[in-house]
This record gives sequence, C-alpha cells and structure tokens, in this order.
Amino acid sequence: MNDVGLRARKMARTRDQIAEAAIHLFVEQGYEATTLEEVADRADVHKRTLLRYFPTKAHLVLHQQYAAIEEFGEAVAKRGETAIMDLWAAHVIRHARDMMRRGRFANMRKIARSEPSLEGAYLSIQATYQALIGAGLREDLAGRTDADIIAPVAAAALVGGNYSVSAGIFAREAYDELEAAVLEVVRLVREKLLDDRAG
Repeated sequence: MNDVGLRARKMARTRDQIAEAAIHLFVEQGYEATTLEEVADRADVHKRTLLRYFPTKAHLVLHQQYAAIEEFGEAVAKRGETAIMDLWAAHVIRHARDMMRRGRFANMRKIARSEPSLEGAYLSIQATYQALIGAGLREDLAGRTDADIIAPVAAAALVGGNYSVSAGIFAREAYDELEAAVLEVVRLVREKLLDDRAG
C-alpha cells in the first residue's frame, strides 16, 4: 500500500466519521439546534478539519448528493454513445443502492425534508441534474426541430418524477420498489415525451 492510498483511505474514514456524527446529532437534537462545534466534538476532530471536508452545514446532510452530481457530470462528459436516459437511470439506481447500503437513507431524508433551510440546496441539486440531462438530451435529439423545447421539459420530468416517486417509496419504506419505479419514470418520459428517439 503506498502513501497516497493510505492517505485517501484515512480521509474517507474521517469524512465518514464526521458525517455519521452529524447525522446522529441532527436526529437527536435537530438540524438547526446542532452546531458545527458539536459535530466536531462528537466526531473527535477539530472544527477546521470538519470544515475542510464539509464547507457548510448543509454539506453535512447533502454531501452524498453533491458527490453524486459530480460523478454524474463526469459520466455525462465521458458517455460516448450511451443515451442520457440510460445513464440517468443507472446513476439514480446506483446512488440509491449506495445510500441504502450505508444505512443512511431514512435519517438523511428525514432531516433534509424536515428542514426548510435545506430546501434551497435541494432545488439547486435538482436544477443541476436538469441542466446536465437537458444538455445530454439536446445531443441525443440532434436533428429534431423541437429539441430545444423537449430536452428541458423531459429533463424536468425525469428529475421531478424521480424525486416524487422516490419520496413516496421512502415514506412507505418500500425500498425494494425503487429500481422498478426509477425505470418506470424513464420509460414514461421516453414514451410520452420523446417517442423513444433519445435512446
């Protein structure tokens, strides 16, 4: 194991340790009532260390979503012939499985959805996804005269549909339905908005 690998693993452990401490405190005493100092103390790190990993309090709740956006943006840039619709479905399913595997889904959703101060961050995340998908759809729909109109509409339907369907699944704790629901949203957008011309 080289020094770079060890350092990366240590950083990942520290990031996870801080995130876990934050989630536990947010559940115990509420998002607004919890200070960054308390999170740092619970994680047994200095506040400067916490801020190096999580520049804002919102990042403590939404860091996996921010990382997922970055990952999706990189995948879009390298997608080659892969249809944006297929890339989106695979991304959403992989991201949801990862969060469920880590056992963070229920707590993070509860915190994020119950805190009005995080609503702006969620809207920003959705807007970023819509922009990435819209740009990809414009490429996939090249040659269609309505591409500049249909691409952002379909992107909004994909992202909004995913968030809406997911919210119902999480509320019922019916996590095993997630993959089929995501694929159904993609199918409906293809069938109803794109006539399956975007892959």
